[in-house]
Amino acid sequence: MKRDLMKKLVTTALASLLLVALATPVLAMGPLDADASLALQSKYVWRGMVQSPDMVLQPEVNVGVMGFTAGFWGNMDTSNVNGQESEFNEMDWTLGYEMNLPFLNFGTGLIHYRFPNSLDMVDGTPSTTELYLHASANVILSPSLTFYQDLDEIKGGYWEASISHGAPLSPAANLDLKAGLGLGSKGYIEGYFGHASILPSVPEVPGNATMTDAYLTASVPYSLALFFTVTPSVTYTTLMSDVKDIVDAAGDGAYHGDSDAFYFSLTGTFKF
Repeated sequence: MKRDLMKKLVTTALASLLLVALATPVLAMGPLDADASLALQSKYVWRGMVQSPDMVLQPEVNVGVMGFTAGFWGNMDTSNVNGQESEFNEMDWTLGYEMNLPFLNFGTGLIHYRFPNSLDMVDGTPSTTELYLHASANVILSPSLTFYQDLDEIKGGYWEASISHGAPLSPAANLDLKAGLGLGSKGYIEGYFGHASILPSVPEVPGNATMTDAYLTASVPYSLALFFTVTPSVTYTTLMSDVKDIVDAAGDGAYHGDSDAFYFSLTGTFKF
């Protein structure tokens, strides 16, 4: 089992190096930004939905040049809680473009989600794709708003609004705080939570949407070297309104029966 886990991590590392290598020819267009990280998390929670209640490993690689970005992110369960121990059960590929102005930042792109080793595979590997639009302001509390529209399996959209603040603890470490709120359209909620007949009608909210989740995160990035950072963090997240009631009522049948979660992570990041 440990040998299989090590083999998968080595494969991920090689794939990460390949992604950076493939991006090297674009150096002629300008300086290349690249980073690779590995996170150990006590749970995997996505938009308030607990995907795995046990320890997970999450590798990530990002490259960027002249505003264009490409990235890979994956999740691997370390237990058999989802029947996929030491297997990648999610792999996300991102292509995007970012534009940074003195006071505003904008971004757009596509995220392709693939779910290999899924227990529900019938017509090949399950997957879906989202289009995202992002805007943030370089002012106090760094307000940010991102919209995600699913283009495939889930016929709905999701909005995430957040604020954040950082304070130096030492020349090598910061304390970063972030709070976020999620809102899902009726199609999004039907796709991820079902039970459409009990969903509320909220005509005053664009898209007939409702609040779905909220989170608070505290992290302390610590620079061990110019190119390497270690970041411990803690997060509390909770589902809201009717989607919380749906998960509570469903018990273990929906997102492991957890409508709220507290988890920690430890991430090591190399910057190239």
